[in-house]
Amino acid sequence: MRQTELKILRLHAPLRYAPAPISGGRPFPPRERPSEGAEDAALYEPDSIVRFDPRDGPRALPSLPEPAAAGWAPASSAPHGTVRDTSGPGALCLEPGAYGFLQGAAASEGEWLGLIEAFARQAWWEGTECEGPYIVRRVREDGRWAAQVWRRLAGESRDPAGGG
Repeated sequence: MRQTELKILRLHAPLRYAPAPISGGRPFPPRERPSEGAEDAALYEPDSIVRFDPRDGPRALPSLPEPAAAGWAPASSAPHGTVRDTSGPGALCLEPGAYGFLQGAAASEGEWLGLIEAFARQAWWEGTECEGPYIVRRVREDGRWAAQVWRRLAGESRDPAGGG
């Protein structure tokens, strides 16, 4: 069995995404020939995807609902750390701060739910206090999608859906 370990990600600059439609494939619609570095992100309210059983801990629900917000960003040739200009109505912005972070592979809804559950259970097991929405993100790396789950560490409160 592969060991799961939660990492702490310290985001120093905001990640901004253009609004994406909140329908279609869950959590992300398919993309035709995505470029290296392309990104998608979706926010889920905690009680919409994870339930907590006092005896068994957190478990992912059987299916993903529509996300509370979603966004996308094309591959950028901008230098690392440069903020993409995706401001505007409905834009998604992940604000600087400290986040719990887990990366894996997920293509189907079931695989995403497994990664979300692995994140929730590991945070619970390690006593890592998180708050706010679950952020699921995929990034095109080395010709395939890297799947990530983020959640803000407690005490690092900012609105990750805010415009910046």
